[in-house]
Amino acid sequence: MSNVDRELLEHFLRARHDEVGGDHAGPVMTRIVERLSDYPAMVFSRCGEVLLQTRPAIVLFGDYTRFGGTSRYLVDRWFADPAARERYLVEVGVTGHWHLRRYRHADLGELELCRQLLVDPVEHQMLLVFMAVPGSPSDEKLRRLTVAGD
Repeated sequence: MSNVDRELLEHFLRARHDEVGGDHAGPVMTRIVERLSDYPAMVFSRCGEVLLQTRPAIVLFGDYTRFGGTSRYLVDRWFADPAARERYLVEVGVTGHWHLRRYRHADLGELELCRQLLVDPVEHQMLLVFMAVPGSPSDEKLRRLTVAGD
């Protein structure tokens, strides 16, 4: 089965019963994301509720923040919304480089991206950022995505 990111989905499923935190990104995560406006970046609660997204993340994953209830949760949208599995970014494998993962997007095609997950243990929130190798075809696709969003 293709998946958006198996590790994240499994983590959020395990954490679901133990939810702590609010429905807004903390001030530190918010400031970090504001400075990452050219990159796909998302802030999650500890159990996968999407609290904040950059514009490139909305294009790649869909806009989770405009919904309420369980539709804001990565796991729920992934399993309940077929468009989330077909239209948006889906991890399809790893590359020969340990830090790159291979993804498929319906409009952009194949992307090779570095995925970095940062955890704020105080706010119980996670920041997920995707970046491409500078000058690579994937980097150019992300740059076009950012320009198209303006």
